[in-house]
Amino acid sequence: MPRGTAYSTPVDQSQVPSVFRIFRHRSAIFSALGLFCSNYFWYFLVTWLPHYLETERHFSKSKMGIFASMAYLSVAVSSVASGWLSDRWISRGGTPTRVRKTFTGLGLSLSTIILPVALVRDESLAMGLLMLACLCYGMFASNLWAITQTLAGPHAAGKWTAVQNGVGNFSGVVGPAVTGWLVQRTGLYSLAFAVAAGVALTGAAIFVFGIGPLKPVQWEEA
Repeated sequence: MPRGTAYSTPVDQSQVPSVFRIFRHRSAIFSALGLFCSNYFWYFLVTWLPHYLETERHFSKSKMGIFASMAYLSVAVSSVASGWLSDRWISRGGTPTRVRKTFTGLGLSLSTIILPVALVRDESLAMGLLMLACLCYGMFASNLWAITQTLAGPHAAGKWTAVQNGVGNFSGVVGPAVTGWLVQRTGLYSLAFAVAAGVALTGAAIFVFGIGPLKPVQWEEA
């Protein structure tokens, strides 16, 4: 990291909040709930997409590997591109609140395009919708932690991120279990896709309406 006095200035301890103080703040609570919802969608893709492609679409192992890899690659490419675009928008005068919430809210909302994947019979159309849903999810992912770091500021970013990430990753337990239960009970993936889309849409609403304006919290005043 760069050297200099700016990086070694003593920190005013009154500005370093405890975890409990952080999560008395509305935006901290909603950021954790929003991450839980968005991670539900992600863990659905990671844990069940390969199985869906094999059992429902009857893809061979190699074909499944190609299309699953393309889906995850779509998220990665979209995330990099959307991160660059969002920063460019801010540098040209866009407010962090408008820019970050546009990318997260729109990205998660459009991720629900995954719903008809389980309903469309045409293979090419279904895979096209899947890739489009993953591209939209990448829009969301690019701005997720920028929201957290902006709100928390340098004195609370570590604690806020840690608890938000902890709550968010409980969906790694809940999501695969719920999907497995739905598939086992119904014998179909359509309801599991619908639930994943619904949870993602809930996450979009949380990031747009639950989290307040994106500016650093003044902890000495909070």
